[in-house]
Amino acid sequence: MTPARGRPRDAQADVRIAGAALQLLRDEGPAAVHIEAVAARAGVARTTVYRRYRNRAALLAATLDQLEDAPFPAPELPLEEKLRWLLEEALRLVEVQLGRGAVAAALADSDPAFTAAFRAHLVRQLTALQARIDADVAAGRIRAEVNADAVAGLAFGAYLGEVLRYGQARQGWADGVVRILLHGTEPRRADPAT
Repeated sequence: MTPARGRPRDAQADVRIAGAALQLLRDEGPAAVHIEAVAARAGVARTTVYRRYRNRAALLAATLDQLEDAPFPAPELPLEEKLRWLLEEALRLVEVQLGRGAVAAALADSDPAFTAAFRAHLVRQLTALQARIDADVAAGRIRAEVNADAVAGLAFGAYLGEVLRYGQARQGWADGVVRILLHGTEPRRADPAT
């Protein structure tokens, strides 16, 4: 039997590193997420972090991969509920998962490694969303020409606009946005006069 080379990886160190990176991102923004800071916050050596992530870009990508995606609404739910879910997810991404500083850094592209990782994360989410929208189009619940990227962008932009204007999302802000999105995405009704 050949002995294992080196020490086995410490699962607790993995958890501490992942938690430290995500907390730094939320508390201080992406510029704070680097090998040295994560190692210090996790209470491990820098080499322990480097054994898991070859560089800062890999660490940032893995940090974003920790974000939990909420399950999509059931296909049979009304379109209005699905749009409300999309708006709530935009709010959750910024306020709960990332923090406003991370989104500001991505918008300003002040940290290109983070911006690239963030965009890759969003592309994966939008790809899954597109499949759901395609299913709703096929079932006749959404107009065929509706673009999933545009709908997601409108939802995210509506939330950012709300925050920029009022400092936070006001009570019921999503209702007005849902009404606008709903009428732009629901199937056209046949004119009863014809």
